[in-house]
Amino acid sequence: MNMASIQNTQETKPHAYQQRNMLAGIVHGTFFNMAQAFAEPFALLPLFLSGFTSSKLIIGLIVGLMQAAMVLPQLLMSRLLRRRPNTARPLMLTGIWTRCGVWGLLGILALTISEQNTVLLWASVILVSLYSFAGGIAVLPFNRIISETIVPEKRSSFFGWRLFFGGFMAMMAGFIVKFVLGSDKMLWPKNFGVLFLLSFVTLIIAYTAMSMFRFPNDPPGKSKDSMSPLWHECLRVFKTYPVMKKLVIIELLTSKLALFMPFLTLYATQTRHIPLKWVGIFIVCMKLGAMLSNLLWMPIGNKVGTRILIHTGIVTAIISLLLTIFADNVLLFSLAFFVTGLASSALMVGYNGYILEIGPEETRVLLVAIKGTMLLPLYFMPLLGGLIADLMGYLWLLILGLVIFSLALFLAFTLCEPRRGDKACGPCLTNELT
Repeated sequence: MNMASIQNTQETKPHAYQQRNMLAGIVHGTFFNMAQAFAEPFALLPLFLSGFTSSKLIIGLIVGLMQAAMVLPQLLMSRLLRRRPNTARPLMLTGIWTRCGVWGLLGILALTISEQNTVLLWASVILVSLYSFAGGIAVLPFNRIISETIVPEKRSSFFGWRLFFGGFMAMMAGFIVKFVLGSDKMLWPKNFGVLFLLSFVTLIIAYTAMSMFRFPNDPPGKSKDSMSPLWHECLRVFKTYPVMKKLVIIELLTSKLALFMPFLTLYATQTRHIPLKWVGIFIVCMKLGAMLSNLLWMPIGNKVGTRILIHTGIVTAIISLLLTIFADNVLLFSLAFFVTGLASSALMVGYNGYILEIGPEETRVLLVAIKGTMLLPLYFMPLLGGLIADLMGYLWLLILGLVIFSLALFLAFTLCEPRRGDKACGPCLTNELT
């Protein structure tokens, strides 16, 4: 019996908490995606920030800085979780409810401050950065739950159903966004204040469901005295799991479509002169694409593997870029956003599932943390995109996106397949790192 067969035998036995955690996670994902639609970091936040400045470079910098805060705690969090696994639940709860409170406070500030006030700008930067930082605290316990209680053959379904139902709710939110942004009675920044409060209310439901997660009774972990220095562990990860280097590079180039995604709505409204009221419909189309495509991504990811989803997501992103370049009306932009939703969904399910199939359970918290930290430059892709848009225009930004995604596709075809026990993915049964 080979390593892959042994690993599959060990991991495919359902955990006692699998059904409960899948249900709680799907409910969480459903309402979290709805909340995201009210405060979309790559679609609505740039529009909100454009009320303070017309510089796309500055907007890209602010969006990048706010998102990058998520990376900061992850390595230390992985260390803490492996030393004291019983801290996972309180840390997760602290992170998620901090995130919830951010949008409530920011919504109140946006409603009570009615002009281009630097207080509102700095409050927005600090609060959204806090939202991102708290996400870095909560994400590792969340991934540990998935890795330890949901078998690989069910993980694509887990992520897929979250995005499917979440896409449906986000579509409903998109119509509300269209109404709020298109209303003459609610001007900037009050219109965004309403959206932020709606995100706050929806997150209460999402995080109540997330609070119902059950953690394993006997989580893996080593004592403080038996652990190697953190930097030593990180170096050994890249030696023991060579696929990590390649995976990080591919995600840097493609994940979240971060180079051009923050500027799609600005491109549509400022360059192609599409009325602002249609932005909500574009978000609906993007969420609809993400939702419907999961009916395809789930069985593929469950039965074939997550590597093919990464390939498919990159190809679909290339198609969405081509559509965006030639779009000049609401219909074509709606189609471009729909295909963008297909791509983002495939990449999300693919990347989330792929990393959780590498290495044994006790090592995955460290692998996820290292990957998350190495992806720090990803959050400054909007800065690069803003600089290119300022200097050369949106067309060249989209063309550069085509080149980058084509390179990423070439690299993605060389990824190993962990579900088949490919040796390039590293050891499966023994933990050489902890």
